[in-house]
Amino acid sequence: MLKQSITQIISKINKEETFSCFLPDSSISITVEDYVPYICTAIHNGGNMRRELRDKCSLTKAERWQEEDPHTGDFISSLPIRLIAHDSRYEYDLNRPPSDCIYTKAWGKDVWTKTLTQKDKSTSIKKHDNYYRIIDALVAKLEGKFNGCLVIDLHSYNGKREGLENAPTFNLGSKNIRKKYRPQLDYWLKRLKTIELPFMELTVEENDVFQGNGYQLKYLTKKYKKTLVLATEIKKIYLDEESGDIYPEIITSLKEEFKKAITFQAKFFANEITNVTVKKRHGMLSPELEPVIKQIDSELYKMLHTFDVLNYVTPTNLDSEKRKFLKLKVKRSPVFKYLPLQIENSLLKRALYSLPTQEIKDVTLQNLYTQVIDSYADQVDLLYNRETIKFLYSSLKYYGEPSAQEIEISKFLLSAPHDEIPDEQRVGSDRIKTLAEEMIEKMKFKGKVVIARNIAANAIFNPDKNQLRIKPTANVTESYAQALAHHEIGIHMLTTENAKLQSLNILKLGFPLDTKTQEGLAILSEYLSGNLSISRLKELALRVMAVEHMIKNYDFVQTFEYLVNQFNVDQNHAFNITARVYRGGGFTKDYLYLSGFKDIFRLFNNKKEDVSSLLIGKTSIEFISVISELISRGQLVKPKHEPLSFKSKSKKSHSSLEYILRTFLD
Repeated sequence: MLKQSITQIISKINKEETFSCFLPDSSISITVEDYVPYICTAIHNGGNMRRELRDKCSLTKAERWQEEDPHTGDFISSLPIRLIAHDSRYEYDLNRPPSDCIYTKAWGKDVWTKTLTQKDKSTSIKKHDNYYRIIDALVAKLEGKFNGCLVIDLHSYNGKREGLENAPTFNLGSKNIRKKYRPQLDYWLKRLKTIELPFMELTVEENDVFQGNGYQLKYLTKKYKKTLVLATEIKKIYLDEESGDIYPEIITSLKEEFKKAITFQAKFFANEITNVTVKKRHGMLSPELEPVIKQIDSELYKMLHTFDVLNYVTPTNLDSEKRKFLKLKVKRSPVFKYLPLQIENSLLKRALYSLPTQEIKDVTLQNLYTQVIDSYADQVDLLYNRETIKFLYSSLKYYGEPSAQEIEISKFLLSAPHDEIPDEQRVGSDRIKTLAEEMIEKMKFKGKVVIARNIAANAIFNPDKNQLRIKPTANVTESYAQALAHHEIGIHMLTTENAKLQSLNILKLGFPLDTKTQEGLAILSEYLSGNLSISRLKELALRVMAVEHMIKNYDFVQTFEYLVNQFNVDQNHAFNITARVYRGGGFTKDYLYLSGFKDIFRLFNNKKEDVSSLLIGKTSIEFISVISELISRGQLVKPKHEPLSFKSKSKKSHSSLEYILRTFLD
């Protein structure tokens, strides 16, 4: 972060320029990512002290730390305007007037072993003055621009001090706030009560431990008639007060929860008090991406854009091994061969984890990139365990396994009557290719369709090449060929095209477990186009049962015979399904097709959520709220391309299929 003089900072504020910097003495950092009607401050966050004062201080760093408010700056790191103090309150306390900002005694202890010189004091008071010059400039600018300004003044306190054991988790000090802001106080108390943290129950009170008598609140309230300061204390539940050890999970949760609570409060304040109207709380966040995010995103894409698990777990000799297997009277497991890996496990993982995600201030994007990196590290481990039992364990870790409910749904589907149309025309790879190319032309995409050998399905889409590969021996019904076009082009190629229009490359790479959402959307597209059949659902159910059987038995021949004998599957089809789940050494991915469709279908029928936002790229349903936020902030754009099936006014599905979907998938 650059250093700027107090004059430069105030000039930038007056000109409404965005910036992020330290003061030259590193005492204060200020970030203005966007001019919004609220400011967040953490004036007791720091623990630094000038060297010449440390030599005169009677307190150890640990003793000073007890009354400082560590990590309060972290809790506001996602918000667009933030002022964070990095000096210890024992050097000068920003929440006391300048005439009394330097302690002689504090909390019953002498602070100095030697008397401070006038120069010592004047330097500290000058730092105090600099802070108030900055916040004066900010508040004046925001009051003038919005006819009102909200200040979230965040502090922490020791809950283990005698008499405070039962004190509330959050305390709002309101003693010096004007009565006209009572609705704002009530709303903030309400938002604090919505905060959830793992492993603990939280309480919220007003004027319990502290009453809001701090200098910052009094100063701003007296000087600015249209400014509300919400002085909020949090008990130090996020660390061990004796050792100082932090609880990272709690700190991350507090970052997330404060981001949510503060943006809700800022939206309410803006709509009730200021001259602007805010439709969504995300409008109270900056639309700009942090430079470090752009750096990480670019590096990640360079590392991973050619990385494709399916490419490395699809046997290169699938067709020949299938012919051998089906000719044998006494079956033996096929011996599959694979492409050699073009990645080095430890080097790639080291590079992934060297990306500085900890420098991302916005907690939402920090969590997203951390999880994307973790998911790719898991996939790297998966590939390096090919052809061993560890591959199955890695697959279970990343993709999971069918739930008891999904197995029951699959059994029900497999017991349902067939809905095949008698004598429906069957078509081959050429017809599938023609239908896919017609849809590409209609959608005005630039993707390609090719006939390719040794693929484990009738058709497979490669997003990096934007290419659909079709099996030369494919033989399906006309309606299934139509379904494939809506599946592969209508979703997989479409989300690839949408991802190209985004500012973040991770939409091209894929969110964690994006397979589940991608396939769920693709089967929804088959359904909305009127080409989903019970027979197709049976196929997905067979994959679930094959995965379950593989996990329990781990024998190719036994799973093959299980499909043939238990479900009357012809040997050709049984081999294809079995090969899919045994490739690589035990690949559980295939159960996600039915699981993904179940989740997407439920979401589609829930009017509270818009499934179309998931079409923005290679997304995951678990991140739908994140996608919504990033679109609202203007950091992503709404999906340009919409599936033809989604535009359809009516579906050609029949009552039996609708009954199954409503009963078991809704």
